[in-house]
Amino acid sequence: MIYIVFQNGQDAQRLFEQLSKAPQPYGKLLYDNKTITVFFHEQNVAHMRALFIPIFSSCIIRAFETRWILSIISRTFFYENEEEQQQILQLTYSFIDGERHDYRLGKKINVPREQLIAQSLHECLQEGMFSFESLITFRLKPYYDRLMHYVELAIDEYKLEQEYQTFVQLLREIVASRQPKMSVLHLVYENETFQFFDDHFFYLSPHQLKQFIDRRLMVSQPMYIDTSVLAPLVSIAPEKIYMYTNVTDVGMIQTIQNVFQERIELRTPLDFPKKYAYNDIHSE
Repeated sequence: MIYIVFQNGQDAQRLFEQLSKAPQPYGKLLYDNKTITVFFHEQNVAHMRALFIPIFSSCIIRAFETRWILSIISRTFFYENEEEQQQILQLTYSFIDGERHDYRLGKKINVPREQLIAQSLHECLQEGMFSFESLITFRLKPYYDRLMHYVELAIDEYKLEQEYQTFVQLLREIVASRQPKMSVLHLVYENETFQFFDDHFFYLSPHQLKQFIDRRLMVSQPMYIDTSVLAPLVSIAPEKIYMYTNVTDVGMIQTIQNVFQERIELRTPLDFPKKYAYNDIHSE
């Protein structure tokens, strides 16, 4: 048997509920008076414990991980606003789940966090009885360090997104305040390249685009503004932009959409009259 003793009855009940939902190939469970008792139905206790440890590790994560991450966000990094906490929490899990690239360590983190907890459990389970509070206070440092790492990544990403949103809002205000230099502009995105055309489908060369750029944009913005695409677009501030593309998950395309909003209409490259693109580009 293994006895897991808790100081907090709610924590004991929360973990017992998770354990009760999980497969129990090792034996059975009993909860009484802030104590979870694990019974093994085989004499090979070492084998049963080996079955129990990964299940127990996963249950700890399901029962407490979100709360521990929020504690790091609020107590270590002092984000007290609940909405900010939830945004950082979501970003943290996007790194944990691999949806976002860990640009600090990349593939160096290859030990699942369940395994980090399991490694800490082995010594506790040898004793037959242990305090859950002592486990999380003294033995789970590698796991906590992993959570701290992901929270730090999430906060870095959160700050970048906040800066980006401020940047986009500033560009929206600039566009709204400018007199349009063109009523319609056609923008083609193919082969990772943007090509500009005026309302008559005449190609606008990079040299021509530079003539439109308001140089004040280059010195007044808190973030770098792309000089080949975004700066000309904001400077021209067209009333309507027709964007021809088959993809929408490109960062620059999303930024253009965020800045120009209802002024943009997406079309496919097939909608663009190719004869204009070919003749005009190659006549430069």
